[in-house]
Amino acid sequence: MRSHLVIAVVAAGLWASACTDGEPLSGTPPDLLQRLRSLPGVHDAEEKDTQTAGYHYFVLHFEQPVDHDNPGGPTFLQEVSLLHKDLSYPMVAWTSGYWDYYLDHTVELTQLLGGNQISIEHRFFAESRPEPADWSKLTIAQMAADQHAIITSLKHLYGGAYITSGGSKGGMTAVYYRRFYPDDVDGTVPYVAPISFGAPDTRYVPFLDTLGPADCRQTVRNVAVEMLQNRRAALLTRAQTQATSQGLSYARIQIGPAVESSVASLEWAFWQYYGIDWCDRVPALTATDDQMYSFLDRISPVTDNADDSVADFEAYYYQAYYQLGYPDGGAAYLDPYLMYTDADYLMSLPTDQPAYDGGAAMADVDTFVREQGDRLLFVYGQWDPWTGGQFELGNATDSLRLVQPEGTHGSKITELAAADRDAAFAKLEAWTGVKPVLPSSGRRSFRLDEPRHLRVPPAMRRALRARRVSH
Repeated sequence: MRSHLVIAVVAAGLWASACTDGEPLSGTPPDLLQRLRSLPGVHDAEEKDTQTAGYHYFVLHFEQPVDHDNPGGPTFLQEVSLLHKDLSYPMVAWTSGYWDYYLDHTVELTQLLGGNQISIEHRFFAESRPEPADWSKLTIAQMAADQHAIITSLKHLYGGAYITSGGSKGGMTAVYYRRFYPDDVDGTVPYVAPISFGAPDTRYVPFLDTLGPADCRQTVRNVAVEMLQNRRAALLTRAQTQATSQGLSYARIQIGPAVESSVASLEWAFWQYYGIDWCDRVPALTATDDQMYSFLDRISPVTDNADDSVADFEAYYYQAYYQLGYPDGGAAYLDPYLMYTDADYLMSLPTDQPAYDGGAAMADVDTFVREQGDRLLFVYGQWDPWTGGQFELGNATDSLRLVQPEGTHGSKITELAAADRDAAFAKLEAWTGVKPVLPSSGRRSFRLDEPRHLRVPPAMRRALRARRVSH
């Protein structure tokens, strides 16, 4: 019963796409920057250079209450990137669920619709953190209120349809927003968004046994066992050398537990990020220590547990412990080779471990989707571990759940089977009034990967181990 992320999770999304060809920006008033600065809640706005042809790029900061239930209390600035094309075109409101690492890159949905795009940084991440941080205000309801304020403000300028979207934790965030503000937007497209009902949620364990070809799955597991049973010292030596050469520190999680955690995450990370295309690259059990470490460093890097990486995701760790839950990631076959305990990982949290809400928040979201959901388009990957926690549509109306064959956590609408892709396009056209257009064959696509270390935090893994022993 071992867990792996993410983000969060839960990593992270993977769905950015090509820059558009340069059309004239007919819907750009000459005083657009001033209009943006005058919008309700906007503290400042700045236009910046961009390599994304056909767009103007702005960075806005919205002043938000730390507690939306106390609007007269302390505030903080929340960062939003805006790619502007035309005031009358659709707006894709994207959330990564973490910091705003999309910046001026268009995501798949924006390219398909040819519209505008905002990328909203999640509260308590990067530059959008109150100081001092009141961690009790890091809730799904507070973030939903942030999004509501931002989108309501932008509607003073942008008159087209609004579609909320995001990948992984960003897709989760988009669903949470609809739970609290169901009529704010015209549709929601969550990519590879799971929902977990426990801390841990055991639904993921049997699903792991269905991922990929059986021989490949077993080969990955054999390598993980080999690493902990026979190569631990060699891996630790290489991790220490890497830390020295890269100037990395391991004070929050010591380097020994960091190595063990990365190996324990290997199978989950392999199917989340790489999948069947990498089956022939799994090293043989007779591979050298250097080859073993190179594979681990590519698939499930020890550096994900270095202090700076842990700090980047500490707000997610808090959320997962508090409201989001997290998966039981299986890998019980490694239990005989584990030597560290939960105490070795608790410094991954930014504050004292919060009390888990018992699944109340996620049960509420699940009930909303099943009973009141409307205009939801979920996209999953068949061989993505997070699909083991996929949303169920129930009685949701005007909604679809589509799965990319053999897909990973980078699954996209454009890589669905043709019939499913056409069904998705029909929904998008009905919701926005714009017919989606596939990229031209001559257009170069790129993929802006989510952060590599979006796996369930090591501290959670140790919490799971402690529960298993105690029960």
